[in-house]
Amino acid sequence: MTNKKIVSHITAALKEDDYQNDLTTKLVSNNSIVTAKIISKGSFYIFGLNWAKAIFLKVDKNLKVSLKVKDGDYIKNKTIIGKISGKARSILKAERTVLNYLQTISGAYDNCMEYKKKISHKKNIKILHTRKTIPLMRLPLSEACSAAGCKPHRYSLSDGILLKENHLKVIDDIEKIILSTKKKNKVVVEAKSLSFAKKISKLNVDRILLDNFTPKQIKLFLKDNTKQKVEVSGSININNIKQYAIDGVNFISIGSLTKNINSKDISLLIE
Repeated sequence: MTNKKIVSHITAALKEDDYQNDLTTKLVSNNSIVTAKIISKGSFYIFGLNWAKAIFLKVDKNLKVSLKVKDGDYIKNKTIIGKISGKARSILKAERTVLNYLQTISGAYDNCMEYKKKISHKKNIKILHTRKTIPLMRLPLSEACSAAGCKPHRYSLSDGILLKENHLKVIDDIEKIILSTKKKNKVVVEAKSLSFAKKISKLNVDRILLDNFTPKQIKLFLKDNTKQKVEVSGSININNIKQYAIDGVNFISIGSLTKNINSKDISLLIE
């Protein structure tokens, strides 16, 4: 992730919080110098430390930020994540924005790690995250998921062609479209039925997405599929993912990785 993109993102977040007009912080002496610590309240995988540090330094370039853990570390309850020294006003202005990012990004990273553990025995199957992200939060959430080993199905609409159910309803000649398009772009086609999946498998697309197929239906398709990359999606969660980790499946895409984030509990306390 380029520093420029992070700075642009956090600048908008700080503006949303109107940190320069913090009425409460104005009651604190401008000469008050303190040290604060960021502490975990629970055990989880931490991620987003570069974002947290960038926010502190954006608010006040003279703040001293000392990180005690690394991105991707599994930390236990009451772990000191980092210490910040400098003007109390600056630390207080940055506090909520820092925690919002760190809690949410860590939630996404931790989520990915838990899913990966469930199918760790299936080395040839990759878990993908989707575009089901909190609006305007795709940049940090996708970074966290990718770092955890769950790459994007597509980062944006310009990353390739995905012909879904609604597209197929308004395209007259699907075979003609696929044959003319796959020479220039990556093409993924969503199949809602076994018969349609078999039809598409003859067109040599980049991969077929079996959406809301049962494990039994997936196995039936895989029995005859010899060359197509296969992705499965739809109603797959932490409790049933093992059922979909079937030999012959290449990818499992999961919206919950970024849509249903369990934000982690993290606090900032002045010592």
